[in-house]
Amino acid sequence: MAIISFGKIDKKLIPLVVGCVINSLYNIILVKFVRDSLIYLLLFNTISKFLILIPFLIEKKNSNKFYSNNIENINNKNYIPKKYNIEQEKTIKGKWKFLILSAVIDFIQSFIFLRSIYDGNLFWNLYILVTSLFYYLMFKIKLYKHHYLSFILIMLIGFIIDISVGYFKNFSKKIDRLYPLFLFRFGREILNSFHIVLDKYIIEKKFGSIYEIFLSNGIISLILSAIFIIFTYFFLQPLYYEKYFNTFKNIELLIIFGYIITNFGLSLCILITNKNYTPCHIFIIYLFGPLVWYITVEQYISIPFIILILFFSLIFNEIIELNFWGLSFNTKKNIIKS
Repeated sequence: MAIISFGKIDKKLIPLVVGCVINSLYNIILVKFVRDSLIYLLLFNTISKFLILIPFLIEKKNSNKFYSNNIENINNKNYIPKKYNIEQEKTIKGKWKFLILSAVIDFIQSFIFLRSIYDGNLFWNLYILVTSLFYYLMFKIKLYKHHYLSFILIMLIGFIIDISVGYFKNFSKKIDRLYPLFLFRFGREILNSFHIVLDKYIIEKKFGSIYEIFLSNGIISLILSAIFIIFTYFFLQPLYYEKYFNTFKNIELLIIFGYIITNFGLSLCILITNKNYTPCHIFIIYLFGPLVWYITVEQYISIPFIILILFFSLIFNEIIELNFWGLSFNTKKNIIKS
């Protein structure tokens, strides 16, 4: 038997691979071309979420055609109506409070991410650990030897990267700068992990759809962004908007369009991957954000470590299996075989 082999590979992995590519493009646009303007980035994020209406309307149109072509089945003598399930109906009705909670958390973590994006990628590797904990608590999913080995090595290598790029260099001299950054990044990873696992809970336990999650996030984001913009305009930075548009260039329209499209594509790939697999698989997509960042700021020493983390994240998610020390014994592929 080979020391390294592949786990279950199927077409459902396509959104994950596409998400990796889109995340790379998204981060290139965000880091290289988009101006550091938190207010407008929040607004562009909101606009991107409403793009889900396009595939939603297309699917609804196709489903209406299907329904009209099969409506005669209702009058068929052999037609048996679905049994009305009161418990399922209660479950579906109760999902809206989870959708609202998910949307609020998504807005907060997006705010923190955009606020600290230009400060580096500190604590980004925490996602795999925190998500595993939330996923275990909400779904009672067991972790095995290959999981523990993977996230221990991911955390260790991530810590080495943070040291190599100088986050902890002269720590005592920059404590006033690093302390709020630590809180921001640490809080963001916890919120984002909980948000992704909560979306999985909505899909699996509350029969929620990707469309509902997208639209609820968009509506809540629109409301909170409007409140934030009005507050900043009248109380904090009344001249900020005038300054932004006075320096606005035509090329920025193309950049904004690229940002909105890639943000939408990334969010869609994350939700589809979450639906088809687990919240932990999304870490593979997220890895391409730090990779682009370290290339952009010319921290090339970190790139081999990122590739190594990618390798262990594939092991964690059982896309790659290590066939020694019993590390592949409890993978889904081998459990099904036995």
